[in-house]
Amino acid sequence: MPLDDEDCRSIQAVREGDGDAFRALVDRHGGTVHSVLRRLVDDADLAEELAQETFVRAYTGIRAFRGESGVGTWLVQIAVNLVRDRRRATKRAVPVLSLDRVAELSAGNVPLTNTSDADGRANPLRTLLRKELVTRLEKEVLRLPNEYREVFVLKHIEGLSYKTIAEMTGDSVGTLKVRAHRSRMKLKKRLSSGEDGTEECYGRDPGALSGR
Repeated sequence: MPLDDEDCRSIQAVREGDGDAFRALVDRHGGTVHSVLRRLVDDADLAEELAQETFVRAYTGIRAFRGESGVGTWLVQIAVNLVRDRRRATKRAVPVLSLDRVAELSAGNVPLTNTSDADGRANPLRTLLRKELVTRLEKEVLRLPNEYREVFVLKHIEGLSYKTIAEMTGDSVGTLKVRAHRSRMKLKKRLSSGEDGTEECYGRDPGALSGR
């Protein structure tokens, strides 16, 4: 995403010592940073802490920002790197928060929250099964390796392009596509089988986890 004129003017003003100009940048792009962090860490206080650290690092490093990507992309890149640093420091995975947009993974954009029959009437059994599917999916995403979970969140929850994710993470588009595919395959396999390897009823949801 190219640097737009408004952001360019704000960055120049910040470099000249205008603190209000930096607050304007945060107002324009801070929502994206918070959205990503809320989904990469399962702790609201930690997400807020990392968001504030993101903005501090951006402010102190703004003279080194070359404008090769958009400000939002740059800020999210800082946030993702902070999450990676925290994982390494604590030597534990930072879990993903609730997948409130997981319906994007359904083939044909059939939302997982669609709990009605073809005639439009509510189906209590389908409602229960879909709730179980979403709950199970949330748990299974927590079991993904960090690098798979990261691309899963950025691509399938935040809806970012592979090109943008590559700019943020420093990983190649090809690597990201492989990780995204493997994350979907792992989730599909786990959701379609019980702990004993038998197929579960909610694992047969049509087209689930087949998104690209």
